[in-house]
Amino acid sequence: MQETNASVRVQKLDEAKDIIVELEEQKGMELGGPRGALFRAGSTVDSGQAYIGHMEKAMGQTAGLAIEGGYDYVASEAAQIIRDLQASQANDD
Repeated sequence: MQETNASVRVQKLDEAKDIIVELEEQKGMELGGPRGALFRAGSTVDSGQAYIGHMEKAMGQTAGLAIEGGYDYVASEAAQIIRDLQASQANDD
């Protein structure tokens, strides 16, 4: 089960990275805050609560920046990652 959780978490990391890259391309700049939180999430893949906290921070920051820039579809994708993580956590409890 732990291996499955880790593989799903890695998949979510990849999805989150793609969302951040998409927003960076739209804004024409690197997003240090979300990237840093995503990096920390990657180093805590085996620690459920810490991983989810870092992912929520990364995607929350990304969603906020996307909304500020008028990229609502990117914000929606980031919010979906958070919803998926929270649903996954609820299923694990």
